[in-house]
Amino acid sequence: MSEVATNFTLEMDNECNLTLIDAAGVRHEKARPVRLFPLTDPSAWISIVNAQGQELACVKQIDTLPDALREMLLKALANRDFVPVIRSIKSVTRAPTGHAWTVVTDRGETIFQTESDESIQQLGGSRLVVIDARNTRYLIPDVNALDAKSRQRLERYY
Repeated sequence: MSEVATNFTLEMDNECNLTLIDAAGVRHEKARPVRLFPLTDPSAWISIVNAQGQELACVKQIDTLPDALREMLLKALANRDFVPVIRSIKSVTRAPTGHAWTVVTDRGETIFQTESDESIQQLGGSRLVVIDARNTRYLIPDVNALDAKSRQRLERYY
C-alpha cells in the first residue's frame, strides 16, 4: 500500500479524545470522526468534525492513510461506534407506542421499543437495520442466518 499525503495530523490523549492539526498548524480540540455510510461502506468517507459539528477533513478511503494515522482514526471510530448486532429475536409484542422487542445481541440480551413498522429498514440483500425509539440502530447482517423462530417473529413486521 502506498503512503498518501494528508493535509492534517491527529493526536489522541489518554481518554481517546482527538485533536486535529490542520495544514496551517491550527489545533482543533475534541475532533471526532463520523462514518458517512456506517452500514453500507464503513471504511470509506470518514468525516472528521470539530466540537460544533463542522467538517475539518474528509477521508475518502481509510485504507490509504499512513499506518499510524489510520490506526488512531480506527481506534477513535471504535470508541464512537455502537451498532449492536441482533443474533436472535426472543419476542416482539405490541406496545402503546409501537412494538417492544426482546433480542439477544452480540453485547447481550436487551429490550427496546420501535415506533412503527418503518423502523425496520432493508440495507440490501438480506441485511436489515432496526431503529429503536431512542434512535439506536441494531444490525441484522443476514436475516437468513437467524434461527427459524427469530425469522418468524421478524416476518410479521417486515
